[in-house]
Amino acid sequence: MFKLILVQCNYVSLRDRLIFRLQEICQLEIRVLAVQQSRKTLYTAIQEEFGEEIPACVMVVGLESVQNLPIMLTSANQVQEEFRKNFAFPLVLWIDDEIYKQLIQLAPDLESWATTRNFAISTQELVDFIIQTANQWFSNNLKLSVNVYIKLENDLETAQRDLLNQPDVYNLKIKANLKSLLGFVKQINNYEDSALEHYHKALELWQESNNLEK
Repeated sequence: MFKLILVQCNYVSLRDRLIFRLQEICQLEIRVLAVQQSRKTLYTAIQEEFGEEIPACVMVVGLESVQNLPIMLTSANQVQEEFRKNFAFPLVLWIDDEIYKQLIQLAPDLESWATTRNFAISTQELVDFIIQTANQWFSNNLKLSVNVYIKLENDLETAQRDLLNQPDVYNLKIKANLKSLLGFVKQINNYEDSALEHYHKALELWQESNNLEK
């Protein structure tokens, strides 16, 4: 039986941990479909991946990276009945807040079918994540795959947006660590101009906090 579930989660690292844990504890097999950036239709992506197979549950990730997401969401809304007729399994879409806004606007009929769940990360977890990751980088112990660096960039930019609304937490040390990490991941992901901007800001913040070693 088709069931649509929207899971709002702004942090890719948290999403991946939750999916891994669900796969561990759930008796049913959870299949994960990572949508390619170039995809234009969600329905076709799922159909081509599973064909006539009826999985116990399908979780879709990667929508935040789709190049033509508005086209994909509009198309999904137009063929919403095909989802119900041909996908006799629970379909879980992992989305962030921005995608949810677009979904409401561009695919309101599809969204109206859905059950929505929200997973957030606490402020303390967010601060710990930034400090721990920065300490690993400064000690040359941050060794990740290319795909993970892309996810890290997404999480750091989201963290920056979230912490801007919490000036009591977003102190000099956290700002400097975050800017240092953003410079690093931008450099790794070949955004050199942006990397230099973040590095220069990090330098100013470390000097302001009198942490000359960093």
